[in-house]
Amino acid sequence: MNATIEKLFDTYGTSVLENTDDFPNQAIKDILYSLPIGDDARLDLLDQIDHAYLEWSTNAFAAGLHLGLTLLSEGVR
Repeated sequence: MNATIEKLFDTYGTSVLENTDDFPNQAIKDILYSLPIGDDARLDLLDQIDHAYLEWSTNAFAAGLHLGLTLLSEGVR
């Protein structure tokens, strides 16, 4: 990922995502706590899910930013 876009996401995108209720964090925790697994495995799964969400969000932010900047360009018709 472009360093500028990554910096924008780290400073803006993360703060926006933290303030949204789109990610069903409590529902995921409820499902994980209903599984017959140990606490270490449960925490590992939750970390992996959070990481996947962050990766997806970073890619979605970068794609949206790129699209927005492209559409604002005078060269686009």
